[in-house]
Amino acid sequence: MQRRDGREVLDEITLPARTESIPALVEFLSNEAWEGGFTDQKIHDVGLGVTEVLENIIRFACTEGTEQITIKCKFHDAPALIVDVIDSGKQFNMLVADAFPETQDFNGEGKVPSLKKLKKAIKNIEYRRDGELGKNILTFIIPR
Repeated sequence: MQRRDGREVLDEITLPARTESIPALVEFLSNEAWEGGFTDQKIHDVGLGVTEVLENIIRFACTEGTEQITIKCKFHDAPALIVDVIDSGKQFNMLVADAFPETQDFNGEGKVPSLKKLKKAIKNIEYRRDGELGKNILTFIIPR
């Protein structure tokens, strides 16, 4: 797919897994969605959800300060944007982390990951761990 201005779509960004990287990562995804013709409201909602995801990754998976986060975007034939959020932190499935009461045992009291904003904006979310590469991969599809 090409951008509205005819240039080729950039599809990947990698930055250190730090709080100060969040705005640039969200801006990258927002620009990709805008270039794909998504509405301003949808881009805003997805931006809030991805911010929430990145905060969870940095807080719970990437605690050493040396990890990285990559966002990959790919447009599907159907009018949808497929997004992979990949981190090099410890194994962490945020989709189920708040479903078990014992999460407070290892996350600390009051430190349970939230996905309310992401789940409001996006319905199809999957997690997998690439054991060979030692990476968490959160994939979601944003329909237009």
